[in-house]
Amino acid sequence: MSSNPVISQEDIVKGQILERNLLDHNPIASEEIVSFLKKYTFDLKSESGAEYSYHSASPNINDTDSTKQENSDSISNAISKFGCFDVELISPASPYQISRAMPTLGHVLINETYDMYNTVVQPHIKSIIDSGSLSWINNVVEGKKETERLLVNHEEFVINVDTKWRTHPPPLTTPRSEWYNHPSIADLYCLGIVKDSSITCIRDLRGHHIPLLKTMVKEGLAAIKSTYGVQAENQIRVFVHYQPQFYHFHIHFTRLENEVGCSVERGHLVSDIIQNIEMDSNYYTKRMLTYKLKKGSPLENLIATHINDNEGESVSK
Repeated sequence: MSSNPVISQEDIVKGQILERNLLDHNPIASEEIVSFLKKYTFDLKSESGAEYSYHSASPNINDTDSTKQENSDSISNAISKFGCFDVELISPASPYQISRAMPTLGHVLINETYDMYNTVVQPHIKSIIDSGSLSWINNVVEGKKETERLLVNHEEFVINVDTKWRTHPPPLTTPRSEWYNHPSIADLYCLGIVKDSSITCIRDLRGHHIPLLKTMVKEGLAAIKSTYGVQAENQIRVFVHYQPQFYHFHIHFTRLENEVGCSVERGHLVSDIIQNIEMDSNYYTKRMLTYKLKKGSPLENLIATHINDNEGESVSK
Protein backbone atom coordinates (compact mmCIF):
# COMPACT_ATOMS: atom_id res chain seq x y z
CA MET A 1 0.00 0.00 0.00
CA SER A 2 2.99 2.28 0.31
CA SER A 3 5.27 1.23 -2.54
CA ASN A 4 5.74 -1.10 -5.46
CA PRO A 5 5.69 -4.75 -4.34
CA VAL A 6 9.06 -6.37 -3.76
CA ILE A 7 9.84 -9.02 -6.37
CA SER A 8 10.81 -12.22 -4.60
CA GLN A 9 13.38 -14.72 -5.83
CA GLU A 10 10.54 -17.22 -6.18
CA ASP A 11 8.71 -14.92 -8.58
CA ILE A 12 11.86 -14.51 -10.66
CA VAL A 13 12.35 -18.26 -10.83
CA LYS A 14 8.77 -18.73 -11.95
CA GLY A 15 9.46 -16.25 -14.75
CA GLN A 16 6.68 -13.90 -13.77
CA ILE A 17 7.00 -10.38 -15.14
CA LEU A 18 6.03 -8.06 -12.33
CA GLU A 19 6.49 -4.36 -11.67
CA ARG A 20 9.99 -2.97 -11.42
CA ASN A 21 10.81 -1.81 -7.92
CA LEU A 22 10.68 1.90 -8.65
CA LEU A 23 10.01 2.99 -5.06
CA ASP A 24 11.40 1.98 -1.68
CA HIS A 25 9.14 -0.23 0.39
CA ASN A 26 7.81 1.36 3.58
CA PRO A 27 6.17 -1.33 5.76
CA ILE A 28 5.40 1.17 8.56
CA ALA A 29 3.05 3.13 6.30
CA SER A 30 1.21 -0.07 5.40
CA GLU A 31 0.87 -1.04 9.07
CA GLU A 32 -0.56 2.38 9.92
CA ILE A 33 -3.17 2.12 7.16
CA VAL A 34 -4.21 -1.37 8.27
CA SER A 35 -4.36 -0.24 11.91
CA PHE A 36 -6.63 2.66 10.94
CA LEU A 37 -8.98 0.45 8.91
CA LYS A 38 -9.33 -2.02 11.80
CA LYS A 39 -11.09 0.71 13.77
CA TYR A 40 -14.00 0.67 11.32
CA THR A 41 -16.94 -1.61 10.62
CA PHE A 42 -17.64 -2.28 6.93
CA ASP A 43 -21.19 -2.86 5.71
CA LEU A 44 -21.71 -4.20 2.18
CA LYS A 45 -23.41 -1.80 -0.24
CA SER A 46 -22.97 -3.72 -3.47
CA GLU A 47 -20.63 -6.18 -5.14
CA SER A 48 -19.45 -6.77 -8.67
CA GLY A 49 -19.13 -10.08 -10.44
CA ALA A 50 -15.41 -9.95 -9.77
CA GLU A 51 -13.39 -9.44 -6.59
CA TYR A 52 -14.70 -5.91 -6.14
CA SER A 53 -17.13 -4.97 -3.40
CA TYR A 54 -18.27 -1.63 -2.06
CA HIS A 55 -18.84 -0.93 1.61
CA SER A 56 -19.87 1.85 3.97
CA ALA A 57 -17.24 2.28 6.68
CA SER A 58 -18.29 3.51 10.10
CA PRO A 59 -16.15 3.87 13.27
CA ASN A 60 -16.26 0.83 15.54
CA ILE A 61 -17.36 2.50 18.79
CA ASN A 62 -17.78 -0.76 20.73
CA ASP A 63 -14.09 -1.52 21.03
CA THR A 64 -13.39 -4.08 23.79
CA ASP A 65 -9.63 -4.28 23.46
CA SER A 66 -7.45 -3.84 26.55
CA THR A 67 -6.26 -0.55 25.13
CA LYS A 68 -9.86 0.63 24.91
CA GLN A 69 -9.21 4.19 26.02
CA GLU A 70 -6.34 4.63 23.59
CA ASN A 71 -8.38 3.15 20.75
CA SER A 72 -11.38 5.26 21.74
CA ASP A 73 -9.25 8.38 21.47
CA SER A 74 -8.04 7.22 18.06
CA ILE A 75 -11.60 6.54 16.94
CA SER A 76 -12.74 9.95 18.12
CA ASN A 77 -9.86 11.47 16.21
CA ALA A 78 -10.84 9.46 13.13
CA ILE A 79 -14.45 10.58 13.44
CA SER A 80 -13.43 14.20 13.70
CA LYS A 81 -11.22 13.87 10.64
CA PHE A 82 -13.08 11.40 8.46
CA GLY A 83 -16.36 10.28 10.02
CA CYS A 84 -18.02 7.66 7.85
CA PHE A 85 -16.87 7.00 4.31
CA ASP A 86 -17.36 4.62 1.41
CA VAL A 87 -14.61 2.19 0.44
CA GLU A 88 -13.88 -0.23 -2.40
CA LEU A 89 -12.42 -3.56 -1.32
CA ILE A 90 -10.72 -6.07 -3.63
CA SER A 91 -10.16 -9.59 -2.35
CA PRO A 92 -8.17 -11.41 -3.50
CA ALA A 93 -6.28 -8.68 -5.34
CA SER A 94 -4.17 -9.71 -8.34
CA PRO A 95 -0.71 -8.22 -9.00
CA TYR A 96 -2.28 -6.11 -11.76
CA GLN A 97 -4.92 -4.70 -9.42
CA ILE A 98 -2.29 -3.94 -6.81
CA SER A 99 -0.09 -2.20 -9.38
CA ARG A 100 -2.98 0.08 -10.43
CA ALA A 101 -3.25 1.36 -6.86
CA MET A 102 0.48 1.82 -6.32
CA PRO A 103 2.31 5.15 -6.41
CA THR A 104 3.85 5.79 -9.80
CA LEU A 105 6.84 7.65 -11.16
CA GLY A 106 4.88 8.59 -14.23
CA HIS A 107 3.77 7.18 -17.55
CA VAL A 108 5.19 6.55 -21.00
CA LEU A 109 3.49 6.95 -24.37
CA ILE A 110 3.40 3.80 -26.49
CA ASN A 111 3.05 3.81 -30.28
CA GLU A 112 1.87 0.27 -30.89
CA THR A 113 2.21 -1.11 -34.41
CA TYR A 114 0.34 -4.25 -35.34
CA ASP A 115 3.66 -6.11 -35.40
CA MET A 116 4.28 -5.03 -31.80
CA TYR A 117 0.78 -6.16 -30.93
CA ASN A 118 1.35 -9.62 -32.42
CA THR A 119 4.83 -9.99 -30.94
CA VAL A 120 4.37 -8.54 -27.46
CA VAL A 121 0.85 -7.40 -26.54
CA GLN A 122 -1.24 -10.31 -27.82
CA PRO A 123 0.90 -12.94 -26.00
CA HIS A 124 0.57 -10.78 -22.86
CA ILE A 125 -3.22 -10.76 -23.26
CA LYS A 126 -3.25 -14.53 -23.79
CA SER A 127 -1.21 -15.09 -20.62
CA ILE A 128 -3.77 -13.12 -18.61
CA ILE A 129 -6.70 -15.04 -20.11
CA ASP A 130 -4.96 -18.40 -19.62
CA SER A 131 -4.33 -17.53 -15.95
CA GLY A 132 -8.08 -17.67 -15.30
CA SER A 133 -8.16 -14.21 -13.74
CA LEU A 134 -11.02 -13.15 -16.04
CA SER A 135 -13.34 -16.01 -15.09
CA TRP A 136 -15.47 -13.55 -13.06
CA ILE A 137 -16.79 -12.12 -16.33
CA ASN A 138 -18.68 -15.36 -16.99
CA ASN A 139 -20.61 -14.79 -13.76
CA VAL A 140 -21.72 -11.39 -15.05
CA VAL A 141 -22.67 -12.32 -18.62
CA GLU A 142 -24.41 -15.52 -17.43
CA GLY A 143 -26.49 -13.59 -14.90
CA LYS A 144 -24.96 -15.21 -11.82
CA LYS A 145 -23.64 -11.89 -10.47
CA GLU A 146 -24.63 -8.22 -10.65
CA THR A 147 -28.27 -9.00 -11.45
CA GLU A 148 -29.21 -5.97 -9.37
CA ARG A 149 -27.20 -3.85 -11.85
CA LEU A 150 -28.47 -5.49 -15.05
CA LEU A 151 -30.12 -3.15 -17.57
CA VAL A 152 -30.04 -5.28 -20.75
CA ASN A 153 -29.60 -9.03 -21.23
CA HIS A 154 -29.24 -9.59 -24.97
CA GLU A 155 -28.24 -12.90 -26.55
CA GLU A 156 -24.91 -11.35 -27.55
CA PHE A 157 -24.17 -9.00 -24.65
CA VAL A 158 -25.23 -7.56 -21.30
CA ILE A 159 -25.37 -3.92 -20.22
CA ASN A 160 -24.98 -3.15 -16.52
CA VAL A 161 -24.61 -0.19 -14.20
CA ASP A 162 -20.83 0.17 -13.87
CA THR A 163 -19.42 -0.10 -10.37
CA LYS A 164 -17.47 3.11 -11.04
CA TRP A 165 -20.76 5.00 -10.84
CA ARG A 166 -20.29 5.48 -7.10
CA THR A 167 -23.12 8.00 -6.59
CA HIS A 168 -25.73 5.64 -8.06
CA PRO A 169 -28.47 4.78 -5.54
CA PRO A 170 -27.70 1.38 -3.93
CA PRO A 171 -28.95 -1.14 -6.54
CA LEU A 172 -29.69 -3.78 -3.92
CA THR A 173 -32.05 -1.65 -1.86
CA THR A 174 -33.35 1.17 -4.07
CA PRO A 175 -36.42 0.47 -6.27
CA ARG A 176 -35.73 1.06 -9.94
CA SER A 177 -38.55 3.54 -10.11
CA GLU A 178 -36.39 5.83 -7.97
CA TRP A 179 -33.47 5.60 -10.41
CA TYR A 180 -35.41 7.70 -12.93
CA ASN A 181 -34.15 11.32 -12.88
CA HIS A 182 -32.06 10.54 -9.80
CA PRO A 183 -29.70 13.41 -8.82
CA SER A 184 -26.68 11.19 -9.56
CA ILE A 185 -27.33 10.93 -13.32
CA ALA A 186 -24.65 13.55 -14.05
CA ASP A 187 -22.20 10.79 -13.05
CA LEU A 188 -23.90 8.17 -15.24
CA TYR A 189 -21.61 5.25 -16.09
CA CYS A 190 -22.82 1.98 -17.63
CA LEU A 191 -20.92 -0.91 -19.16
CA GLY A 192 -21.72 -3.24 -22.04
CA ILE A 193 -19.92 -6.61 -22.12
CA VAL A 194 -20.07 -8.98 -25.09
CA LYS A 195 -20.70 -12.67 -24.43
CA ASP A 196 -18.20 -13.77 -27.09
CA SER A 197 -14.94 -14.21 -25.18
CA SER A 198 -12.91 -14.43 -28.40
CA ILE A 199 -13.18 -10.62 -28.77
CA THR A 200 -10.59 -9.37 -26.30
CA CYS A 201 -10.02 -5.76 -27.39
CA ILE A 202 -10.33 -3.25 -30.21
CA ARG A 203 -7.63 -5.09 -32.19
CA ASP A 204 -9.99 -8.07 -32.69
CA LEU A 205 -12.79 -6.05 -34.30
CA ARG A 206 -13.61 -6.74 -37.96
CA GLY A 207 -16.36 -5.76 -40.38
CA HIS A 208 -18.62 -8.63 -39.33
CA HIS A 209 -18.78 -7.15 -35.81
CA ILE A 210 -20.58 -4.00 -37.05
CA PRO A 211 -24.13 -5.32 -36.35
CA LEU A 212 -23.07 -6.29 -32.82
CA LEU A 213 -21.61 -2.84 -32.11
CA LYS A 214 -24.62 -1.02 -33.54
CA THR A 215 -27.04 -3.17 -31.53
CA MET A 216 -25.09 -2.64 -28.31
CA VAL A 217 -25.19 1.12 -28.79
CA LYS A 218 -28.90 1.13 -29.70
CA GLU A 219 -29.97 -1.13 -26.82
CA GLY A 220 -27.72 0.64 -24.31
CA LEU A 221 -28.99 4.11 -25.14
CA ALA A 222 -32.61 2.93 -25.07
CA ALA A 223 -32.14 1.33 -21.63
CA ILE A 224 -30.45 4.44 -20.25
CA LYS A 225 -33.27 6.65 -21.53
CA SER A 226 -36.04 4.46 -20.11
CA THR A 227 -34.28 3.77 -16.79
CA TYR A 228 -32.82 7.19 -16.02
CA GLY A 229 -34.73 9.65 -18.17
CA VAL A 230 -31.59 10.86 -19.95
CA GLN A 231 -31.88 11.94 -23.59
CA ALA A 232 -29.25 9.43 -24.54
CA GLU A 233 -28.86 10.36 -28.23
CA ASN A 234 -27.06 13.63 -27.44
CA GLN A 235 -26.04 13.22 -23.80
CA ILE A 236 -24.22 9.88 -23.69
CA ARG A 237 -20.63 9.22 -24.74
CA VAL A 238 -20.10 5.64 -26.00
CA PHE A 239 -16.48 4.52 -26.21
CA VAL A 240 -13.89 1.78 -25.85
CA HIS A 241 -10.60 1.78 -23.97
CA TYR A 242 -7.26 0.70 -25.39
CA GLN A 243 -5.53 -0.55 -23.40
CA PRO A 244 -8.66 -1.78 -21.55
CA GLN A 245 -8.89 -2.58 -17.86
CA PHE A 246 -9.67 -6.21 -18.70
CA TYR A 247 -9.31 -8.20 -21.90
CA HIS A 248 -12.89 -9.22 -22.64
CA PHE A 249 -14.40 -6.74 -25.07
CA HIS A 250 -16.65 -4.14 -23.46
CA ILE A 251 -17.89 -0.61 -24.17
CA HIS A 252 -18.53 2.32 -21.85
CA PHE A 253 -21.58 4.58 -21.66
CA THR A 254 -21.01 7.84 -19.76
CA ARG A 255 -22.83 11.15 -19.38
CA LEU A 256 -21.02 14.05 -21.06
CA GLU A 257 -20.47 15.68 -17.66
CA ASN A 258 -18.57 12.57 -16.52
CA GLU A 259 -15.10 12.64 -18.06
CA VAL A 260 -13.70 9.63 -16.21
CA GLY A 261 -11.73 7.37 -18.56
CA CYS A 262 -12.16 9.40 -21.74
CA SER A 263 -8.62 10.77 -22.16
CA VAL A 264 -7.60 11.15 -25.79
CA GLU A 265 -4.76 8.60 -25.60
CA ARG A 266 -7.09 5.89 -24.29
CA GLY A 267 -10.68 6.42 -25.45
CA HIS A 268 -12.03 5.45 -28.89
CA LEU A 269 -15.59 6.46 -29.77
CA VAL A 270 -17.66 3.48 -30.93
CA SER A 271 -19.12 5.60 -33.74
CA ASP A 272 -15.57 6.11 -35.06
CA ILE A 273 -14.75 2.41 -34.67
CA ILE A 274 -17.83 1.45 -36.70
CA GLN A 275 -16.90 3.89 -39.48
CA ASN A 276 -13.30 2.62 -39.52
CA ILE A 277 -14.22 -1.04 -39.99
CA GLU A 278 -16.98 -0.11 -42.47
CA MET A 279 -14.24 1.44 -44.62
CA ASP A 280 -11.81 -1.44 -44.06
CA SER A 281 -12.75 -4.66 -42.28
CA ASN A 282 -9.10 -5.14 -41.27
CA TYR A 283 -8.56 -1.55 -40.16
CA TYR A 284 -7.29 -2.51 -36.69
CA THR A 285 -4.71 -4.91 -38.12
CA LYS A 286 -3.09 -1.97 -39.94
CA ARG A 287 -3.48 1.02 -37.66
CA MET A 288 -0.85 2.19 -35.15
CA LEU A 289 -2.55 2.73 -31.78
CA THR A 290 -1.14 5.17 -29.23
CA TYR A 291 -1.73 4.88 -25.49
CA LYS A 292 0.00 5.51 -22.17
CA LEU A 293 1.25 2.97 -19.65
CA LYS A 294 2.53 3.24 -16.10
CA LYS A 295 6.31 3.05 -15.89
CA GLY A 296 7.33 -0.35 -14.62
CA SER A 297 3.98 -2.07 -15.26
CA PRO A 298 4.17 -5.63 -16.67
CA LEU A 299 3.16 -4.62 -20.20
CA GLU A 300 5.46 -1.59 -20.20
CA ASN A 301 8.33 -3.87 -19.13
CA LEU A 302 7.62 -6.22 -22.02
CA ILE A 303 7.37 -3.41 -24.58
CA ALA A 304 10.53 -1.70 -23.28
CA THR A 305 12.44 -4.99 -23.58
CA HIS A 306 11.08 -5.50 -27.10
CA ILE A 307 12.11 -2.00 -28.17
CA ASN A 308 15.58 -2.34 -26.62
CA ASP A 309 16.13 -5.69 -28.29
CA ASN A 310 15.13 -4.30 -31.68
CA GLU A 311 17.38 -1.27 -31.24
CA GLY A 312 20.24 -3.58 -30.31
CA GLU A 313 19.69 -5.65 -33.45
CA SER A 314 19.66 -2.49 -35.59
CA VAL A 315 22.97 -1.32 -34.08
CA SER A 316 24.61 -4.72 -34.59
CA LYS A 317 23.62 -4.67 -38.24
